[in-house]
Amino acid sequence: MSSKDSTMSRGQAEAVLRQEETGTLCLSRDGQPYAVPVSYAYLDGEILFHSKSSGRKLDILRANPRVCFAVSRHPDRTRPHRPEGGCSFRYESVLCLGKARVIEDPRERLEKLKAFKDFFYRRLGIDPSKDPVTEKAAASTACVVIAIEEMTGKSRLRKA
Repeated sequence: MSSKDSTMSRGQAEAVLRQEETGTLCLSRDGQPYAVPVSYAYLDGEILFHSKSSGRKLDILRANPRVCFAVSRHPDRTRPHRPEGGCSFRYESVLCLGKARVIEDPRERLEKLKAFKDFFYRRLGIDPSKDPVTEKAAASTACVVIAIEEMTGKSRLRKA
């Protein structure tokens, strides 16, 4: 970490998680890494995302629920590298370590999917009640919640 980088407080890291909506889910199975970007919502201190009801991501999660979830943002576009070798940019990043759980209970899955949709619709200024999540839709959609055990964040917001 450069002297211009700073460690975020838990509150600052949570603010980044609340404000962003795409992160990288990092998984491992039998020593093989796998990472995939997902749209997520940070709700009630947990990371929530949905996906199709079958596939590699869910297979890996069921075999090994230990995950790392990474979110980063960069207020500036990439700049040219300086001839003297310096290379830096402004950023904020948050890493969460925890345990993922695929929600199997249909009622809990429906409620979590409603909360997820409400999160995004409200950001867009859309009334979520006009397009509710149905039981049929919830039955064919997987929903995953990550219980965060450790959260760290770093930032460099001053121009280098």
